[in-house]
Amino acid sequence: MFSLRLLAFLLCCCVSHISFATVIYTWVDKDGVSHYSQQPPANVDSKKVYSEDIEPAQVGYVPVLPNTSTSSQSNQDSDLAAKAKLIKEKDAEQAASICESAKHSLNVLSTYQHLHRKDAETGEEIVITEEERLAQIEKNEERKKLFCN
Repeated sequence: MFSLRLLAFLLCCCVSHISFATVIYTWVDKDGVSHYSQQPPANVDSKKVYSEDIEPAQVGYVPVLPNTSTSSQSNQDSDLAAKAKLIKEKDAEQAASICESAKHSLNVLSTYQHLHRKDAETGEEIVITEEERLAQIEKNEERKKLFCN
């Protein structure tokens, strides 16, 4: 009796993953927009995709890009360093303000993942993408390095 229940349980486990798979139809319209649906579209050539074959995207993943620094990049860096040095020499209060602003921005950008900003022209809220967040972190680390030392 026990072995029959065990066999039935194992059979259900083996077959259950098949029942969770969903057919998804995908097609591209005349404007080049991709569409996805669980219902087949009428009068449109679509492709069947099974949900178990779709690999979910990694959340928060940003690919590492190769270092493509050029001489113009190093010239920009030296120009920024020269400007920062000039500001630190002429106006220590402004340099301290920039330093504190960079520290605060880094704290916010490192603590929170889902950030919004207001568009200067329209005033509406815009969600900051992960790429923008990482670029802002890099920019503020550079500001901190230039003005806090």
